[in-house]
Amino acid sequence: MSDKFRRERRHYPVLERYAYLDNATTGAIPQYACDAICTYLQERTRLGMDIDYYHDQWDFADTVRDQIAELLGAESGKTIAFGQNASTLFNIFCNGLDLHKGDNVVIYETAFPAMTYQWLNLKERLGIEVRVAHAENGQIPCESLFSLADEHTKAMTACFVDAGTGYRHDLKAIGSWCRAHNIPFGVDATQACGAMKLDVQDMQVDFLATSVYKWLQGLQGLGFAYISPKLMPRLKQYEMGWANVSDRINGKPFDLIMSDTACRFENGGLPAAALYGLSEVLHTYQRLGGDDIQAHILELEDYLEKRVEAVPELSMVYSHQPEHRSNLAFISFPERLGLSEPVIKQAGIRARVQRKDRMRVGIHYFNDNSDIDRLVDYLQQHIEETGGNAE
Repeated sequence: MSDKFRRERRHYPVLERYAYLDNATTGAIPQYACDAICTYLQERTRLGMDIDYYHDQWDFADTVRDQIAELLGAESGKTIAFGQNASTLFNIFCNGLDLHKGDNVVIYETAFPAMTYQWLNLKERLGIEVRVAHAENGQIPCESLFSLADEHTKAMTACFVDAGTGYRHDLKAIGSWCRAHNIPFGVDATQACGAMKLDVQDMQVDFLATSVYKWLQGLQGLGFAYISPKLMPRLKQYEMGWANVSDRINGKPFDLIMSDTACRFENGGLPAAALYGLSEVLHTYQRLGGDDIQAHILELEDYLEKRVEAVPELSMVYSHQPEHRSNLAFISFPERLGLSEPVIKQAGIRARVQRKDRMRVGIHYFNDNSDIDRLVDYLQQHIEETGGNAE
């Protein structure tokens, strides 16, 4: 483990109590992000806010856009829009496309509902066809998506990492194919952004949305979207507020001059406290380096798999190829253990117990081998105590 990742652990008070491996549900907030949020709230509480301070917050939001653009490999901060969460933001893509009866979109069966519901709603409203690729052992080969597309396909969407399987999609392969066939490509990156490396230009992603409360270690109620310069003019405006215009500070009531940046999809004020926390996390991400973060996480995932395979009655639910592994892993254990989240929490472990025999583990850059050992040692001990053979 690199010293720079080991040093990060001291910023996470939650690690004093738990082996925190539940980042796929809710990310752990580092102390420095909490401090930034609290400083802002304390200033608001003590000093209030005048109009200049309010304007300064918009300037700060633009600075955070630039940080996000660097995180994503985007052209500039002008391609970044803020919103409540990935679900809300994905409506910009789905509802903004010019869809009609007879058109179709391509998705797949293990996608997160925040993505599938959007298209099913448009199927009811507009009569479009929703074509669904089937999974094979939790995997979605690119060809299974491509084979469903035709001249009437108006969009293809994927999660960068699937929440229910941990499968990491080859966004570059999908994006390149979609670009060659003039099909807009939309991505939900909520289970990857901040952990797995992204480069939206190289991957030829047209639209990407994410919430920040998981792998970006922020507050609920904030997300952001990337909208490519190629796609932006094609998206229809389906919502309006006072902030969508080119001059959001001095705009006149009947001068509807839309912003020519992604800000045109922001209807009103932004959650400043959440932005201050996010900015601190983004500083850390750039300091640690996206490539190194991904490599560290995947090394820990490999270590987890080796530990699990060495324990009788434990197994990995999915065995993805190296290029499709991610920050999420799933462990199968005997149902007789009677595990639940309150039970493992009492043992100092935080992970998502999804079923009576399955657990989801979310590994981030502040985790290390000791967190993995604490989890697997606990499971092994529990197996032995309930009559299992741990030879």
